[in-house]
Amino acid sequence: MYSLKRKLHRNLLITVTLAMTVLLTVLHIGIQQLTESYVVSRLQHDADSIIAALALKPDGEWSLQDERMSTVYQRVRSGHYYLVSVNRQLIRSRSLFDIEIKVPELKLGESHCAVIGYSESERWLACAQTIEKQGNQISIWVAEDISPLQQEQRQFMLFGLASVAVAILVLLLAQYQILQKGFSQLDQIRELIRQMRLGEKDIALQELPSEIEPLVGEINRLLEQLGQRVKRSRNALGNLAHALKQPLQRLHSQLETMTPEQRGQGNEILADIHSVVDRELKRARIVGVVTPGRQTQLDEDLVHLLKIIHSIYPDKSIVTDCPAHLVLPHDRDDVLELLGNLLDNACKFAQKQVLIRFEVLNQGWHILVEDDGEGVSQEELEIITDRGVRLDESIQGHGLGLSISQDIVASYSGSLSFDRSDLGGLKADVFLPNPKL
Repeated sequence: MYSLKRKLHRNLLITVTLAMTVLLTVLHIGIQQLTESYVVSRLQHDADSIIAALALKPDGEWSLQDERMSTVYQRVRSGHYYLVSVNRQLIRSRSLFDIEIKVPELKLGESHCAVIGYSESERWLACAQTIEKQGNQISIWVAEDISPLQQEQRQFMLFGLASVAVAILVLLLAQYQILQKGFSQLDQIRELIRQMRLGEKDIALQELPSEIEPLVGEINRLLEQLGQRVKRSRNALGNLAHALKQPLQRLHSQLETMTPEQRGQGNEILADIHSVVDRELKRARIVGVVTPGRQTQLDEDLVHLLKIIHSIYPDKSIVTDCPAHLVLPHDRDDVLELLGNLLDNACKFAQKQVLIRFEVLNQGWHILVEDDGEGVSQEELEIITDRGVRLDESIQGHGLGLSISQDIVASYSGSLSFDRSDLGGLKADVFLPNPKL
């Protein structure tokens, strides 16, 4: 089983992180290209100034008019450099000092820009072009140290990275609040389903989010279908038991015409069949109206059950010890069948009195059913409590009802054990754990 909320958090974190990473990458590339474009345009402007300042002297040499050049080229290692090559004459900026520069050979009209890693602390963006002036082919090379700009870029990207991290954190916190608010509606839906399960109210679909409505509709249909199936099943068992009554009476009459030996064997078989029929009729009467999923309200349901047991065993006294307003969060039909089988077995073998007691524990509920009958021997008692042994195959007289009770208790991960009662008969000890723990 996985947590949907945790999965949504993880998916959002991955999605936002990837989106922010792509955004930062695009931003970094964009800023880098924008910076280089700006520097290239400035270098082109400087190259135009150099071209305009170039003058041919009467002696055939070329010179640059200093008053038309920026003073930044006059400071050594200023970060701005130029080199002009014309007719094997080199005109260097003072900023180059003793730095040797190899100007790329370009054809007339060609230009080229590239980043040069001059040193660990300097990176130059250099542009070269070849022009013609006064019939002479001139190569012009200009460069600018862009390492300060790149440092500014790195600081900006670090700031952007920190901003993205804060933005991701804020988004995650906002999403957490949104999910908390959204999933809180599921608690309301769970409470509505619990009330529906207990039969307290039906779920109004207009109270639910549209995304949950199909799920609740399916739950409603499933409960309704389950109730109909259980009702049909138990009605069929009751009808079958009633239908068998008349053929069994006719068969009993036929036995009167047989020999005493045959009549004795037939009566034993008929007694077993009558026992099964009576048991199914008792189960139908004990459970009453089928309400699958409903919790057991003992103030109401136990009174109904005891009336039925009294009608079956009017000569037996049943003493109850039950806390007021006790509710067992287990299926009402299962609990009534469990208590009905235990009380039926106790009343069957009791002399006069049966005791049923309920105790509320921290981990669940403790139910004791005792009778003042003859009880069972220690050897038979050990067989009853053996794990996996069906009770109807263990003790003569303690029939299928106790085996059904054991199955019901096991379905709730509880325990059912038997011991000798202080009243003299058998004591059934049931523990039903709290399903919420």
